[in-house]
Amino acid sequence: MKNINAAIAAIRTCRERDALDDILLRFELIDNQEIINCLNMCMYDPEKFDSSRPTSIEDELEFTKQIFLTGTWRLNDYYERMGIPMREKAEFARA
Repeated sequence: MKNINAAIAAIRTCRERDALDDILLRFELIDNQEIINCLNMCMYDPEKFDSSRPTSIEDELEFTKQIFLTGTWRLNDYYERMGIPMREKAEFARA
C-alpha cells in the first residue's frame, strides 16, 4: 500500500528531475494520472492554463513536472504558514 502523505513530503524536497523520478519510483508511483494528482497535491493544487485542444496524458504529465520543477509553487507553503488565505494571496501578489 502506498503512503501518499510520505510520498508528498519526499517529493516536495526534490529540485531536480532525477531526484523527482527516483522518489516516484521509490514510492511506486508509476501511473501517469496518479503522478499528476500527487504532484498537484504537492504544489497545493495550482491553477493551470487549460487548452481547449485535447492533450495526451504524457504531455500533461510532462507539463505538470515542469511546473513542479520551476519551484514557484513553493511560495504557497509560505503563504499557508503565514495564514494568508488563497483569495488574499492573489491580492498580496498583485500589490
